[in-house]
This record gives sequence, structure tokens and C-alpha cells, in this order.
Amino acid sequence: MPGSGFVFTGRSGCTLPMLIMLNLLFGKLIFNSTRLWLGIEAVLVLLLVIKIQIFMRKIHAHLKSAGQGWPEDRADRSGERSNRGRVIDVEGEVVEEKQKLP
Repeated sequence: MPGSGFVFTGRSGCTLPMLIMLNLLFGKLIFNSTRLWLGIEAVLVLLLVIKIQIFMRKIHAHLKSAGQGWPEDRADRSGERSNRGRVIDVEGEVVEEKQKLP
């Protein structure tokens, strides 16, 4: 059932960060207990971290299936030499240290 999860749906937008901020600012007044307030804050932050990891895995899987992937993955799969430490101009040419661009 799409959209059934409150926290883990893509439609929740800024709901979780908003709940974290509201709990941080007004949680002590609402819950009247420091342990409960901090416990709920810890759970909300943990849910946010899990949501971010799930989101990043979805992005990574999508890029991998589209044949793009992260730059490190592309260099490894294509057998090309790594371009780390090199300067590449707009046209994709490697710029040598002695060579200057006009």
C-alpha cells in the first residue's frame, strides 16, 4: 500500500526534521520528563539517519541501473585509469602541468 508509512514515505518531506526540532524546543514542556523527552529525541534522530541511508541506497541503485553510478564505480567498471589527481578541462582532455589553458 503506497504512502501507508508516515515516516518512511517519500511524501513526508520535512516532517521528520520538523518533529525533531519541535521536540528539541518544546519536548520538555510537553512530556514533563527528561528521560522521555531525550528518549523520543534519540528515536527521532535514529529514524532520520535510517531514512537518509535508505534514500541514499535508492539513489545509488537507480544510478547503477541507469549505467551511471558514482564516479568511482564508473572508473572501476570501464577499466579506465582513475582520473584522481588529474586536471581535466571542459572538453574532457587531461591538462598537463606545463600546459596552460588560453
